[in-house]
Parts: sequence; C-alpha cells; structure tokens
Amino acid sequence: IIQPAFIEKYTGLKTYNLGLTHADFAENYLTLYLYLQKNKAPKHLFIYVSPESMDLNYNLFNTFRFSSMANDTTVESVLKECDKPYAQWKNIPFMQYAYYSNNIYYDAVDGFKHYMNNQQHPYYKDGFTPPLFLSKPDSSDKYIEIYPQGFTFEWNITREKYLRKTIELALQKNIQVYLYESPIAKQSIMHLKNRNKCIDTIKQLADSYNIQYIQFENIKFADSGKNFLSSVIPTIQASAEFSDSLGKFIATQLLK
Repeated sequence: IIQPAFIEKYTGLKTYNLGLTHADFAENYLTLYLYLQKNKAPKHLFIYVSPESMDLNYNLFNTFRFSSMANDTTVESVLKECDKPYAQWKNIPFMQYAYYSNNIYYDAVDGFKHYMNNQQHPYYKDGFTPPLFLSKPDSSDKYIEIYPQGFTFEWNITREKYLRKTIELALQKNIQVYLYESPIAKQSIMHLKNRNKCIDTIKQLADSYNIQYIQFENIKFADSGKNFLSSVIPTIQASAEFSDSLGKFIATQLLK
C-alpha cells in the first residue's frame, strides 16, 4: 500500500514499491533475489509483516510469476518446496508455461502488444499498483460476518522460513531492513483472538536480527471501516495518508 511518491517527497531518496498483490514471503524472497541480480541493492528495505502474513489463510505463492525463470537453481528450489506439482510437471516440453497458462496468457498477449508498439515504460513506474477492486464494506459489521466466532491465526513455519531468508538476503547485501505493519481497521482487532501473541513473536523475530518492527497504531483513518477495502487493505485515500505519515517517519526518525 506504500505510494513511493510520498517517501521521495520527504526523504529525497528514490523509492520503488517491489511488493506484489497477495504474495507470500517465498514470493517476496524470490522477487528480491531476482531484482538484485539485475539492479543495484537499495540502501533500505521495508517488509510488511502482520499476523495475517504468517497464516496460510492469507496470501499465497503465485508460481506463474516465475515460470520464465523456473530453471534458475534458487527459483527451482523454492518451486519444489512451495509448488511440488508444478515442479514435477515443468520439465515436460511446453508444460513450464502451459501449466499456469490461464494466469499468464493475458500478460503474454499484453507483452506482445507492448513489443509491437515499442512501449518502453511500465504502467506503474514506481511499482505502486492501485487495488484491483474499489468497493467498500457496507458497514463495520462486515468484519464480524466473515468470522462470527472470531479468528485465530495459525503461525506457519514455511512463512517464517522465507521471511527469514528474505531478511538474511537483504542483510548479506548490506541493506538496512525494517519490518512494519500498516494500520488495520480497529473494529476488526477485537475479533482476532491471538493477534497480540503473533505480534510479540514478530517482534522477537525482528530482535533476533537486530532490526526494527515498526507499527503505526495511532493513525486516525484506522478508526473507521469506511477507510478500508478489507480489514487490512486501505482505500487509495487512506493509503496516501499512511504513505505520507511513513515518509515523515522515515525522514525524521530513521534518517536523522
């Protein structure tokens, strides 16, 4: 949800949002790994971490995004762990791309169109992609209707493993790493039974690497569900407000 323009405004540092929609930490790890192969390492890296991102009910590993790099040894090792069926089938001729053809067909056609038109620039130059859906919940009761008995997070070891690998890869490249959680809709918090326990575990993980886990709990827009598309995804306007606050925080607290 970070809009890089706000970070650049306050820090003067060129900023890129490398995050992908609904990606888990294994996907984050491969994305950073592949990025660093072709680009200069950034000075700072902010990784979004919440109790939701440690639970298999949220986010997923989108194998199709790596189909063209599946023969890279690091990519292949992650595929074998996170998508065993694909890893087994991909060596059959054409199956490397055909297995998830319904996911990559549009991108392939779109890419061919860009090639024919000699389009050199991406749609989103700074990496920030607005949400694909813009409808808002009718009321705060929507958060209760989904899990009427409340919700208990289940900490997944594989998620933790790849969060750690992402942090370790960044530190090996002398990148200063920060973990953060953006504000969530406050009315949903009471229904998340073990949220505080998960937050404490995330803090312990951050401490083990001597890095910060930063939470933004007092931003006003979190008081109203009208500012969220889901309990954790803010509207475009709220995203801008958070990005503005984050830019100020980085400039005044982390870079001073």
